[in-house]
Amino acid sequence: MWKSRDTALVIILSVGGFVYSALIGQAGLLLTGIAGVNYFFTLGHAIFVSVGFLLFEGRRWRFFLQTTLFAILTLPTYLMGTPYDVLTRIPLILTGFQADLLFNSVHERFQRRQKIPLWAILSSTEFFVIDPFLRVLTYPLFLPPQYTSTFASVTLLLLPIIIVEAAAGGYIGYKIYARTVELS
Repeated sequence: MWKSRDTALVIILSVGGFVYSALIGQAGLLLTGIAGVNYFFTLGHAIFVSVGFLLFEGRRWRFFLQTTLFAILTLPTYLMGTPYDVLTRIPLILTGFQADLLFNSVHERFQRRQKIPLWAILSSTEFFVIDPFLRVLTYPLFLPPQYTSTFASVTLLLLPIIIVEAAAGGYIGYKIYARTVELS
């Protein structure tokens, strides 16, 4: 049974991610018009991903719901392509599903060994490495080949930046979580 705290956390983290996307996350595509440049702003999104994983403490489907709600909220933005294009949000929902399934399955092992900071860094990094990969696999089904080719090229070039920012965001998210737990 879900607690109202979990539901509130899902909503707060999804809305926070949406606000970040509306103000900063979509700036790459808006300013350049190049598909995939939004991954340059991975750091802020990684913080929301790692804080979400950490606050849900291994409980299933909360992160998946957070990701799905975030995808719905970002429909009017240029974060993942053209606004109001539901098909370009499907890879994000799939990424949220697999990340929830994978990382909530191993949370207890990391917690027993007191390796939660490593778990936070791994979860956010894996999330942001798998997301562009799933997009490159699914975009040819829904989008023109030129868009898919540009997206694949840009994200491949940005992959080192994505990894570094996702790891840094995971660590910052852990620090925020540790401070939150400390204050509770």
